[in-house]
Parts: sequence; C-alpha cells; structure tokens
Amino acid sequence: MTGVPLVLAPIVIALASVVERRLGPSAAGWFAALPVAFSVAVLAVSVQAGTAPAAAMALSAAVHVPAQVAFGAVFARVLIRRGLLLGLVAGTATYVGLSLVLTCVPAPVAVICAIPLLILAPRLMARGQPHPTSPRRRLTTALTCAGAAVIVAAAITTTRLAGPTTAGAVAAFPTMSTLVAMTVARGDGPPAGAHTLTGLVRSLPCYLTFCLVVALVAPSAGLPAIALGLLACLFVARATWRAVPLAHQPASAR
Repeated sequence: MTGVPLVLAPIVIALASVVERRLGPSAAGWFAALPVAFSVAVLAVSVQAGTAPAAAMALSAAVHVPAQVAFGAVFARVLIRRGLLLGLVAGTATYVGLSLVLTCVPAPVAVICAIPLLILAPRLMARGQPHPTSPRRRLTTALTCAGAAVIVAAAITTTRLAGPTTAGAVAAFPTMSTLVAMTVARGDGPPAGAHTLTGLVRSLPCYLTFCLVVALVAPSAGLPAIALGLLACLFVARATWRAVPLAHQPASAR
C-alpha cells in the first residue's frame, strides 16, 4: 500500500501533461491539485495505523489549505515579475512560514479562514484566456514524472518519522502542481506557469472538502469515510471546474 503513491504520482503528472496539451495550463493545474495521491496516502495510513491517525492527518492537511492558497498566489506573482526560481523560492517560503503560524491556530479557525481566501485569491491571480501550450518533449515529461515519485517518497519517509499532524503539513504541500507549473513555465513562459497556479487555487476547494469529510467521518465510519470524501470532492469539482479558463486549440491543431 505504501508504494501505491509512488506509482500514482508519476501517473498524475503524466495525465496532467495530457490535460495541459488539450485544455491549457489552468486545467492542468486544476487537475494536478486534486487529492488523488493524498487520498491513497490517507488510505495507507488507515490500513497501517488506524483511522484515528488518518483523520488527524486529513485535518492537518485541511488546516494548511490557507498556506496552499498563499503559496499559489505568491509563486504566481513573483514568477511573473522575477522569474521561475525566485517564484518557487518565494512560494515555498510563504508556505513554510504560514504553516508554522497555522500550527498555533485552532483548526476550526484555520479552516474558516481558508474559505474567503479560496474565493478572493483566484480573482487576484492570472486572468483571461490562457494560450495553448507547446507540446512537451517526452524526455521532459519523463523527468518530471520521475521527480514526482522522488518527492512523494521523501514525503512518505518524513511522515513516518514525524506523526500524522506533521504528515498532513508535509502532504499538503502542492507537489504535483508545483512540478506542472515549473514544466509549463520553462516551456511556455511565466504567464502560462501563472495560469497553472491559478488552476491550483481553483482546485483547492475539492482538496479541502475531501480532507474535512475524512477528518469528521473517519473516526466513526472508518475506511468508508475515504470513499465518501472522494464523492464529496467530485461534487465540488464539478462546480469549481466551471470557473477554470480553458485554452481553445486552433482549428488546425484539433
């Protein structure tokens, strides 16, 4: 079960690359931010350690959603103005700093604070119609997929050593979306990368919904809470997808 996320991470990245080519960078960022790998991680923790640690990890991840929003917004803004490297550093520093603050805040307060951020942040980020992205070289896609597996492996190792609360903070870092944004920005420029991060932020209500359902239901319902969380996530995904700007391919590319 532990090895499943390592296999799933490259698959998610590869599928995000397909989505990017067909629907544009915002759609790719939205897809990459869905809690696919995280749901498998929650399932693995439930099987190995019980539903209580899994619920604690899910709640910790929900608490860190404001840090995810801030990461996407700061990364996108600095990416446009200062380039990819400084954007990544600024976004990561913002996530880590805000995560440390959120550990001192009661969980209900942190979750409530996430709601207005999820509403307002996309309006302050990349807007308008994204341009279609150029085809990725297979080597670039393969290296990105391999990088996803390595990063997820590091996160799994960290979570084993630090407990479910820290595990939630580590797992909440938007690894998949970061890799997709970096690949898009390098291939098609900072504006395309910023659109990917906008897609990330627009997808986070799905992530938050899954985490909250698991955190609230798992202690009493057990493993079925994960399936219920995924169903709730899909329901919210249907609504958030409508707000994702899609890139229209030229007639010759269809």
